[in-house]
Amino acid sequence: MARKSFALRTESHVAEIGDDIELEFQPEVMGDEFLDAYEALQDTYTELGVDPSNAAGMTPAQLRTTTDAVRAFLAGLMLPESAAQFDTMRLPHRVIVALLEWTMEIYGGNGGQRPPTSSNGSAAASPPRGTRGTASSRSKGSTPARGR
Repeated sequence: MARKSFALRTESHVAEIGDDIELEFQPEVMGDEFLDAYEALQDTYTELGVDPSNAAGMTPAQLRTTTDAVRAFLAGLMLPESAAQFDTMRLPHRVIVALLEWTMEIYGGNGGQRPPTSSNGSAAASPPRGTRGTASSRSKGSTPARGR
């Protein structure tokens, strides 16, 4: 009989921001909870008709709405005290995006990629193979032998 043990994380995940801010995230988030929260975030993107990876292509109103949705997603994964602190915290957009990516890594369980329910989670196509060059080799092994 094969046996495998699985440990459950009991200590909070901690995001350190600056020198004196620590935000604590739930030690474990059940798969359905995570996917439900992620689905709500994706629904916001869909309703707005935006690509979350292209902030430059969003209007200020779309960017504000998506940032609010990301903040709500993140707060839902935090411990209550940290969520309350985060709610009033002003942070650069890059930090919010980094927090989102980090939570995807720790809770999504697939190396930071989007959950498998996302249509954008597919692997990129391999680049086409190049053609072989036609230059002659300079190695001695490919030169004709003389005197035979």
